[in-house]
Amino acid sequence: MNLRGLRLATGLVLMLFVTGHMANLMLGMHSLAAMEHWRPWLMEPWRSALGQGLLVCAALVHIALGLYSISRRRSLAMSKTDVVQLCLGLVTPPLLLNHAIVMHMAGEVTPNFDATYGQMLAVYWSFSPGYALQQLCVVMVVWIHAAVGLHSWLVLRPIWKRIGGLVLPVLFAIPVLALIGFAESGREVVEKLASEPAWRAHIAENLKKVVQVTDPLNALQARILLVYALLVLAAAGVLAWRMLRDRALVQVDYDEGFSARGRRGLSILELSLANDVPHAHVCSARGRCGTCRVRVEAGEASLSPRGDLERWTLDRVGAGGAVRLACQARVLGPGVSVTRVLPAYADASAARAPQEWVMP
Repeated sequence: MNLRGLRLATGLVLMLFVTGHMANLMLGMHSLAAMEHWRPWLMEPWRSALGQGLLVCAALVHIALGLYSISRRRSLAMSKTDVVQLCLGLVTPPLLLNHAIVMHMAGEVTPNFDATYGQMLAVYWSFSPGYALQQLCVVMVVWIHAAVGLHSWLVLRPIWKRIGGLVLPVLFAIPVLALIGFAESGREVVEKLASEPAWRAHIAENLKKVVQVTDPLNALQARILLVYALLVLAAAGVLAWRMLRDRALVQVDYDEGFSARGRRGLSILELSLANDVPHAHVCSARGRCGTCRVRVEAGEASLSPRGDLERWTLDRVGAGGAVRLACQARVLGPGVSVTRVLPAYADASAARAPQEWVMP
């Protein structure tokens, strides 16, 4: 498995966990009792030693690969989708950190504190509404990041034509229904707090025990955030070094009179994006779709040689000769003249081969 496949696999593990959590929240539209009834099936596997180990490893590997991908970039030229994914991916770990630490320490200090959804919802809706707002932000950020990543992976698959009409509404409905379930179960919990003083007192007592370990929690969180910030800065530093190490300029001339100038070593697509030249790139420069392909009219010697992925994609779409993938062909010489094969508005349907295929 290559790094891209590993990143996908870890992302799917994390999405599976989040989906189970949201499914449990959806049941709040029925009742708090329904949430508790299905909790052992939807969430308890992740609380086992194996589940927690898998979840932690997937999260750490996914974060590490995300930072590595930043450090491997040659420029800041990227699609709007990649900008959204980058921003959401960077803010997710800090947002999740507080929730993970509080839940772990609450379980250590008061073993029965997180035994029911009722107790946690009581904290969210009555004792700490600010924390509830934070969790809503976490839900939306994590789900959007996961949904965009899943869509980017599936949209180029032949199966997407058969399942896309179902998958997209489901990806949209899951967080909406989860938030409705969160609100409905919260209303039930608030009513229970008002009618059962003993239950309210029990939760308040547990919260006092958690508050007693606030200082160690804050110190641990600060140290983890510092390490994360240093790693982000290190990745950004490598990116800056890669951008500044070669200042020689090259030029790409396109059809319809467009031209682009930029640093030597950037791909044709990176130069297109940096200079606002309309250019199709469904897979966001991953070399999978073939929609960015260009026909080289002059200066082919200025381009980097074809790699295995580029050759495979060009063979799949039936392109050869002087055709190159703009996302893979780096401009190493003074310049090149190309013609864009597909219009800038080309979508995923232009990337699919007529026959079934499997990514290498």
